[in-house]
Amino acid sequence: MLVVGASLVVACGGGKAESGTSADTAPSMAEVPEATGFICDDPTGDIGSDVKAVGTLSSPAGIDIVTAEAHVDSDVLAVTYTMVGPIAEAPSPFFAMLQGDFSAPDKSFELRTEPTGANGPWVLSVGINPAAGGVEQFTALATPVHVEANVLSYRVPLSDIPTISTLQWSFGASSIVAQGQVLFDDCSSLTASS
Repeated sequence: MLVVGASLVVACGGGKAESGTSADTAPSMAEVPEATGFICDDPTGDIGSDVKAVGTLSSPAGIDIVTAEAHVDSDVLAVTYTMVGPIAEAPSPFFAMLQGDFSAPDKSFELRTEPTGANGPWVLSVGINPAAGGVEQFTALATPVHVEANVLSYRVPLSDIPTISTLQWSFGASSIVAQGQVLFDDCSSLTASS
């Protein structure tokens, strides 16, 4: 399994917080309402391998994010990634959605999904930071992951994840290509459009 959490918030993407607060004009933490979701539109052709630079690659198209979205729908968090090309064509695809911030680990969580081997079923897991600090712990969820052509989606019950408590959302996709090189694309409420 690839650890990509820290690298996913670096490179790209503007979007709109569904609570009605713009990502560019977010209030102080004392004023932040509970978030209900985020839609992140991402420029295409910005796949990279260096977290310190904006990517310029367009392949593999199955990890090139067009739109990533998470929103509360009744009693579930609905997450959808729309990519430029077929997800199945990306070698070792991996998707992560982070909600929260490293400065508030007890109010943050991560959802990760990847196939179990070549053409294997997709598995979704949730990562939660222990209240006393320490290493993030991941637990597999029974939530089905749907992959059809260039769209990956899942609907995780809110009872399976921590309370959504910040306006900060990050989405990422990665692929391990030739000679173990990791390529990634990301989209976040934390950064301006690139």
